[in-house]
Amino acid sequence: MIETVKKFNHFTWYHISNLTPEDNQTLVAEHQLTHEMIGYAVDHNEAVRMEYDTAAQEALMVIDVISYHNELVETRPIGILFAHGDLYTFSHTVTDYVQAVFLAPQNRQERAADTAISAIDFVMTGLYSLMTRYVEQITDINRRRRVIQSQLGHQKRTTKQMNELLRLQTQMIYIQNSLANNQVMLDTFKHDYQDTLANFEIEHVDDVRVEIGQAEHMANLAMAVIDSVSDAYGNLSNRDLEWTMKVLTVYSIVLTIPTIVSGFYGENVKWLPFANTQDSWWISIVITLVLMGVVSLLLALSGFFRK
Repeated sequence: MIETVKKFNHFTWYHISNLTPEDNQTLVAEHQLTHEMIGYAVDHNEAVRMEYDTAAQEALMVIDVISYHNELVETRPIGILFAHGDLYTFSHTVTDYVQAVFLAPQNRQERAADTAISAIDFVMTGLYSLMTRYVEQITDINRRRRVIQSQLGHQKRTTKQMNELLRLQTQMIYIQNSLANNQVMLDTFKHDYQDTLANFEIEHVDDVRVEIGQAEHMANLAMAVIDSVSDAYGNLSNRDLEWTMKVLTVYSIVLTIPTIVSGFYGENVKWLPFANTQDSWWISIVITLVLMGVVSLLLALSGFFRK
């Protein structure tokens, strides 16, 4: 769907959500956009980068933003196209919230009036708010990690906790990769447009870069802590496994004694102690229990029961 969101003095902003073939034809025929740029802008798997078509007067910015679906936070690319003096933003269902963010960015940047603002400055003030969402998600991931970490050593470790840690690690990988790519892309954007941007526009670009840098630093620290907690859970699980194997080994040793004793008496070997007495059955049980107790005591003194 193509929506004319707002007309400013210096440009018109069009937002395209879930592009259809009919929308694609409209953009090409009425807006003179190229198929190539449209394809890059709506590709779910497009890499974060700047793409230029000088002949068509088009400059495409592909940048990753937070996407929300099924309680799993990931990142997805959106396309921001500067073409023929106008602005085009491309999103999908999970990233369609960016339109509301661009319209009312809640950040510290001072946006110029609609009569004076440029398309680039409008985008940068919106991107600042989008990048702050990375910080919010990293903070939320840290909160969930602390819940799991608080249970370390106090509760029995479960598969659910390990799966939750794995899920947090996966989300952090998405976030780290996206932040690193966004930083490189904005560095490229600043380098390419530095000669044409006003000072306050450069400041806004730098504000977004700083916000990304801070989020990237937080993400790296959060990932390091999650990895440490995951390793700790793994070490404790290995220790529990070792303890289980030691206990099973002790049981297997102790339980061989009844087999040995009953085997001797079961073969009717002549001259076995108490073999011919009336209470030999109970005596063999007593011998078995005594031997099992002696072996258990020796294993305990050797440290086999120490966890």
